[in-house]
Amino acid sequence: MAEINITYTTSLGTYGLQYEDPVGQNTILTSNITYRHLSQKDIITREDTIRDSFDIVDVKYSRKIITVTGWLISNSVANLRTLRDNFMHNLRPSEGDLTIDYGSSTLVYKATVQSIDVPEEFWHITQLPFTATFLCEPFGKTALLSPAAWTVLGVGATDRGACITGTYKAKPIITITVVTETNMTIFKWDNVTTGDWIQVEPTGGFNNGDIIVINCENETVALNGTNQDFTGVFPLFNPRINNITVTNTATACNVTVSYTYKPTYL
Repeated sequence: MAEINITYTTSLGTYGLQYEDPVGQNTILTSNITYRHLSQKDIITREDTIRDSFDIVDVKYSRKIITVTGWLISNSVANLRTLRDNFMHNLRPSEGDLTIDYGSSTLVYKATVQSIDVPEEFWHITQLPFTATFLCEPFGKTALLSPAAWTVLGVGATDRGACITGTYKAKPIITITVVTETNMTIFKWDNVTTGDWIQVEPTGGFNNGDIIVINCENETVALNGTNQDFTGVFPLFNPRINNITVTNTATACNVTVSYTYKPTYL
């Protein structure tokens, strides 16, 4: 399927795989990108030793193969050779971001080039077909979303709903800003929908102006920029509706809770 644009960003910079050179020397025309299929699933099963069939023990997505096909087009044999060499060079690095622009948005995959095929068909002296195969993480992600923050004025538990865009679990970055507090020692984020929860309990409790950042993408928790111990797990979002409960132990508080995430797509 032809898309509007596709780029591969590595330590060498951003390399476009859809570029029409106005002077006709370095044109790269991508004609098809195969990426809308389901990622590879690793399925662990347990065979029934007495009867036919099996039980599914666990399922996880492991990788996605994205194939890009098109043409390298130049205006002389020598320039075509240079274009081909530059093409190979820019796809050489071990890891990069493969960005597919399909018109209304973009999908970004962590990727590496698994193979490149550039058959030199002798009747095309200024054109070469190519097929580049990318080994990618199983999910593509779009631009960061920042829903409206919540203000927690009460004590104890506060319930909120989060509607998440995408087709698979997202990893949020959660920011808790303690505007004012009295006797606040614990803050807990509980995604009731998924069963994931995380609790932060700093030594000596919280202070006015404290900022906690729970980065579920990088799996870090920081209090005012310093790594902080925690209990629980890094909570994920399910696509669609998530029921969130935030709990604190203060006798009085004014706390702002916000989160950002990148919608994740199979």
